[in-house]
Amino acid sequence: MSDRADSTVIEPPTDQLESRTNKPAGRILAVGLLAGSLIGCTTLAVGFWVGQKSAPKPQEQLPAIFGAAATATDTMAVATGPVSEDTEGVFFLDFITGDLQCLVYYPSTGRFGARYFANVRQQLGGAGKARYLLATGAIAIRGASSNIRPGASLVYVTDVNSGMFAAYAIPFDRNAERSRTGQVGTMVPIEVGPIRNFQVRDQNGQKPNAIVDPGKNK
Repeated sequence: MSDRADSTVIEPPTDQLESRTNKPAGRILAVGLLAGSLIGCTTLAVGFWVGQKSAPKPQEQLPAIFGAAATATDTMAVATGPVSEDTEGVFFLDFITGDLQCLVYYPSTGRFGARYFANVRQQLGGAGKARYLLATGAIAIRGASSNIRPGASLVYVTDVNSGMFAAYAIPFDRNAERSRTGQVGTMVPIEVGPIRNFQVRDQNGQKPNAIVDPGKNK
């Protein structure tokens, strides 16, 4: 027998060596997949947030707004003003004839559905070519039980030569508008007087007491 022991090298099986060798690579692959997933989710979340911020918001329904306007030439004046909650009127004043008319537009039909007429010379006088000023003003009618009541605008006409003015109302039928029925009528003069030193009176025809400025007594 030999005094030196046999040096026998025992090697592990091949499959164990491969398993030990592949463990670090598998861990790196798993970490890479996890990191990639996190980056992908983060990118999607950021993209969604940016898209929500940049996406156009739905437009809100704006309420209807009516405006009044007026213009004039040497022989004609034109003005606009609301007649009801849904309709607007355009007013024409002919300086040569004194004819004042209003055409009311029906949004439900897309056409003018009402016409009102007056001749301002019946209140302001004059003959031949006159000079007028035309304007409209919005009013609110409350507590009226009838469907036929004044429209939402008064029409003001001033004779520049005589210094007289007249205000007209429009007897507008809301039911006719809703049923798309045409209307024809006469403008109603509600006040006539001079623009200089106009006298205000109450319902009984009496002059109101003068308003005294309290600041004058101090």
